[in-house]
Amino acid sequence: MMRFWPATDRAQLDYERLREMALAGTHLIGPEATRFHHGGLRALIRRSSSASPPLIPTLVEVPRPRWSPYLDPRLDALADAYALLDAAARDAYQSLEVAP
Repeated sequence: MMRFWPATDRAQLDYERLREMALAGTHLIGPEATRFHHGGLRALIRRSSSASPPLIPTLVEVPRPRWSPYLDPRLDALADAYALLDAAARDAYQSLEVAP
């Protein structure tokens, strides 16, 4: 482990543990070693058993504000949320593409 910049992310901790084992000359064993062997560093980072729970979006009805009879700020908020989700989906898709 690095003493000056301690690892806090689970994937980084797994990588540092594997790195220490490799530098010590020991055989890499365990689920992290298997995942690293099959998919490299990317497999350690993009693991399915993430510590953070999955995000579950929910829609909540919000009444139209009284001060805006014609403009609806709820539509702007909905469009912003859709743009955020669309950008995240595009980034996830691009990260799955194989570089030439």
